[in-house]
Amino acid sequence: MMDRYKISSDTTVDLSEWDPRDKSAFDGRKNAGRKVLKMLSRRLATLQELLYAEGRHKLLIVLQAMDTGGK
Repeated sequence: MMDRYKISSDTTVDLSEWDPRDKSAFDGRKNAGRKVLKMLSRRLATLQELLYAEGRHKLLIVLQAMDTGGK
């Protein structure tokens, strides 16, 4: 589902090439989105613990929110 967003470390990224309105990775309704978000958040927390414990890798995650996104 999210493989198209993975970028290898030797790649240059130009964020202007990405559509900020893209919702194609998820076509469900808001309630379904909340469930998926909860599951992905747990998975991300688990992976973060593994990366931290190993101390050898780095990860950059770029999040984009609609409107002000709680700013």
